[in-house]
Amino acid sequence: MKSLLKALPFALLVAGAVQAADPIEKQVLVTAVVPTAAFYVEPIGSDWMNDPQELPWNPIKSTFGEIRHQLQAKSTVGPITGYLLASPVITSGLDAIDLNVKVGATDLETTPNEILNASQALPGTVMDFVITAKTPAGGAFTPGNYQGLVSMMFETAAP
Repeated sequence: MKSLLKALPFALLVAGAVQAADPIEKQVLVTAVVPTAAFYVEPIGSDWMNDPQELPWNPIKSTFGEIRHQLQAKSTVGPITGYLLASPVITSGLDAIDLNVKVGATDLETTPNEILNASQALPGTVMDFVITAKTPAGGAFTPGNYQGLVSMMFETAAP
């Protein structure tokens, strides 16, 4: 009986230690996109379109570098056109910096421009996507913290 009484506190200590540990739950969000076979324009690599993109500043030249990524596009329907939904600009208070947006060899504007003809779009292709800052009329950029959205639309239609 004495040995049972001596073992009881040890058993309670071990049981308490096992019960004291709280479970830890972890979750990983997994996403995937399977584009339609007929038409798509998608970013290559990480989903950079959903992350803020920093236009790099070169302090030696007092100018901006570029944002450069790639898009993959395909259309079994016809040519692919692209256009901007609004003029691309980043602002800081009342100050603004106009942007150039280029997809492949085409500068995007607020009116539709063909970025791939039907024969280029049919097998699918990879294109560069580049954003650059336009130099201001005065030649110098005004200091500030700038931000803005570049909204684009891509369409395909039968030739």
